[in-house]
Amino acid sequence: MNYIKLVFSLKDRYQESFIAELMEMDFYGFEQFDDRLVAYVEKPRYNDSNRELIEQLIGVYPDARFIEMEDIEEQNWNEEWEKTIQPQFIGKFLVRPTWSDLKAPKDHILLEIDPKMAFGTGYHATTRLMLNRFSAINFKGKNVMDAGTGTGILAIASVKLGAETAIGFDVDNWSEVNATENALINGVNDLVEIRFGSTEQIEDDEYFNVTLANINRNVILEILPFLVQHTSSGGDICLTGLLDSDEEIIRENLKEQPVKVIDKTQEDEWILFHLKKQ
Repeated sequence: MNYIKLVFSLKDRYQESFIAELMEMDFYGFEQFDDRLVAYVEKPRYNDSNRELIEQLIGVYPDARFIEMEDIEEQNWNEEWEKTIQPQFIGKFLVRPTWSDLKAPKDHILLEIDPKMAFGTGYHATTRLMLNRFSAINFKGKNVMDAGTGTGILAIASVKLGAETAIGFDVDNWSEVNATENALINGVNDLVEIRFGSTEQIEDDEYFNVTLANINRNVILEILPFLVQHTSSGGDICLTGLLDSDEEIIRENLKEQPVKVIDKTQEDEWILFHLKKQ
């Protein structure tokens, strides 16, 4: 199968939402840089309709522009990832791909994540915000919900910190396979359950001590009541995938929920809210 490679000039703060739009058009490989986004799609799936939609998208995002398009033959994507994904230390964790042999120091917890997509590898600020925030949460014996689990990195990290169980769900079909594989790689597959779909995957009588959501503003606003409802009283809720420009609207919506803002942390223009369910 041949692929189309598209390169865009796009500020980092807009890339997550731009990627979400492209995924609706069956794009499923991405490389993110400071002001550049590379996207891949199977050649038969790139049609006139998608081209028109992309032109409209570029007009929506400030200073966005199309740079180039390239026809590429099928290649070994794992080899491509090996060139770009490197180990990194984040809070208590060493996050590394399985092809790295870097050893975790005694005071760090190893997370091995083989990404099939450019989400949840630890390279994005929102994932780092979450993993750094985990030091403020007691996971021991807790039940965890990970909304928009991606590679499963947050669910896996939760269990490695002592959580009894972690349930992750995601609307992207690649996530179910990838997150399940990563749970197996990390030896926590008996404690981490990955479900394909959205909030309907959580039963009415399922409640969690810790709720995590690294998605985007629009989705978080849509499912916020659900997230709060399914968090046990006294439980922790961490929300990210949010820009600093989203802070005001998020705070307004939080006023309608039985939660207290414990802290707000930030990396570059990305923010995380740590809440406590009342």
